[in-house]
Amino acid sequence: MTHDQTATSLSRPYIRPGNVPADIDLCAEIWVRALAARDGSVDGPGMTSRVQASFANPIVRFAVATAPRLGFSLVEAVPSRPTAALLRYLAVDPDGAGRGVGSTLLDDAISHSRLQGFATLLLEVRDINARAIELYTRAGFVPAGAAVQHPLAGYPMQGYELAV
Repeated sequence: MTHDQTATSLSRPYIRPGNVPADIDLCAEIWVRALAARDGSVDGPGMTSRVQASFANPIVRFAVATAPRLGFSLVEAVPSRPTAALLRYLAVDPDGAGRGVGSTLLDDAISHSRLQGFATLLLEVRDINARAIELYTRAGFVPAGAAVQHPLAGYPMQGYELAV
């Protein structure tokens, strides 16, 4: 392997299947750090509990990025819509933005949803989170329905969906 091949392979995001329960606290910490970086403040204990509780739901895919930065995604089944999966969380360590980790995690979530036979992948995103909305729309997600209030923070969350 040449030096260029080594540098290229080391710079590509690396993700692995998440390990429940070993990775749950790490992912809750990443989520809280990402929200704090985006919003300036966050109810850390409330958000940590919310993330941890999500792992009790039927999991379609749980992925953890370990390089070049930490990140994770969690896709759940939607009991009320058997052909739909929900991208519940996608977060990258705030110091890792712009390195392709978020895109790689999103591609992985889409691929695993498709492989498991889901027709649609759903998500909700804060309506002013331009960076995330750009990532999702670039992948083909389209707005779905009216914005709803976040149950803890109270700000508007816009739904998006993608036919997988």
